[in-house]
Amino acid sequence: MSKKTTKTNEKKHWLDSRQNVRKFILGFYALCGLVLLADLIYSIFFHKHSSFDKDFLIHDLDVFPAFYGVYGFVACVALVYASKLMRSWNGKRILMRDEDYWEK
Repeated sequence: MSKKTTKTNEKKHWLDSRQNVRKFILGFYALCGLVLLADLIYSIFFHKHSSFDKDFLIHDLDVFPAFYGVYGFVACVALVYASKLMRSWNGKRILMRDEDYWEK
């Protein structure tokens, strides 16, 4: 028989408990730390893209530890801000339309 909450007839799931959410977040942070540590060790002893010529710009940048993680994060944040700008610019709607736009 499954556990039921007192207010509704929903089953209680494992992420409904604060302790389980905390364990999940701590495990996620530990996994991120392990990935960053592996990237640091790998970038110290091995070059990631040895096929690139030394004159190529990315050759100078990608040797930094966690470069691709930081690059991906910055690119994702830039995409979010670009989409916000495309939605409205100085209060004027550019791509966003009213809910009943197609019904008019």
